[in-house]
Amino acid sequence: MIELLNIPAFRTLFVAQIIALIGTGLTTIALALLAYEIAGSDAGIVLGTALSIKMIAYVFISPVITGLTVNRTKKQYLILLSIGRAFFVISLFYVSAIWQIYIIIFFLQAFSAGFTPIYQSVISDILKDDILFIKGASLSRIAYDLENILSPSIAILILAFIDYTSFFVVNAICFLISALLILVTYFPEVRTQEKEAISLWKRSINGIVLFINNRNLIAVLCFNIIIATSGAMIFVNGVTIIQGFLNLSESELAIAMLLYGIGAVFSAIFVFFLSDKVDYKAIMLIGAFLTFIISFGSAFIQSYSELLLSWACFGFAATFILVPIGQLLREETNEKDRTAIFGAQFSLSHACWLIAYPLLGYLLVLVGLKFSFFIIAGIVLSSTLTAWFLWYSPRGKLFT
Repeated sequence: MIELLNIPAFRTLFVAQIIALIGTGLTTIALALLAYEIAGSDAGIVLGTALSIKMIAYVFISPVITGLTVNRTKKQYLILLSIGRAFFVISLFYVSAIWQIYIIIFFLQAFSAGFTPIYQSVISDILKDDILFIKGASLSRIAYDLENILSPSIAILILAFIDYTSFFVVNAICFLISALLILVTYFPEVRTQEKEAISLWKRSINGIVLFINNRNLIAVLCFNIIIATSGAMIFVNGVTIIQGFLNLSESELAIAMLLYGIGAVFSAIFVFFLSDKVDYKAIMLIGAFLTFIISFGSAFIQSYSELLLSWACFGFAATFILVPIGQLLREETNEKDRTAIFGAQFSLSHACWLIAYPLLGYLLVLVGLKFSFFIIAGIVLSSTLTAWFLWYSPRGKLFT
């Protein structure tokens, strides 16, 4: 970790990420409270619609913004996108109608859809060494998972002293500080030819075209399916499973989600220390196979303690897959196309979530809990075998 933080550019951008995550976590809590204040008992519908809007923005806007980005403008785009997010999050402070929430959420998430893949490509430019890049990805993932775990507790403590709407102001300030840190960060010069004068449409789909024409990256799409399918079962059906099938309370649901996050954090730490000893493709395949075993075993869950173990393992396996993906994207593309390919991954991975959310919701209703997990296990296993086949020949040699 020390060697990573000794790199000035990575250190500054990592701090910028943490600050932005803190503000975003508080805003997520505040948005739920705002939805309840405006919509009352229909708050769940508002939040569900907001989540759908978020996914649509992620899927369709990310390729457009990354298509507009060239290497020499990465810093400018990151700064503008941070300032834009600050503007729209502060607008939530003045919301008085549900339709206003939807519009603001769309633009806020659209800017995030552009920011994240550009940020990831910059980190890839900074951390040239493969081992350092995997460690950097692990560290970023730890920060993301810790935010998910700690934000609710921090929010509860702060709410004892200030109104929840103040969280929007805090997040806006966080985004502005993040923009300032990006401004003072030295971005390495990428010596590549810039994009030719082609249409915005072609530039927008360039990353996706590169993605689907590369068999190694199609394997990544298989892993995206695994993560979305297993994760959607928890995020969409968690309430039904715990409060409906097990007849438990909301506090037990919160504990289960906490265990999922803790499992993810331990996994990121594990990958961090193993990154210089284990092939990252092997790590991803192990994570995928673990997800299959956990999915199959979850069909036989009878108690809350078994569910807690299952969800902690799901979190562990998901991060085992997620952390090395950036390294594979970097290995399969040149510097000129790196932002576009990170944008394509961002878009396609969230497209998988957009499909998985309603699919898993209906699946539980139509076939029940046990058969839902059997179907998930089947999807995970077939996707894992497809990824293995795309990466390795029957004799164990990599395809070229």
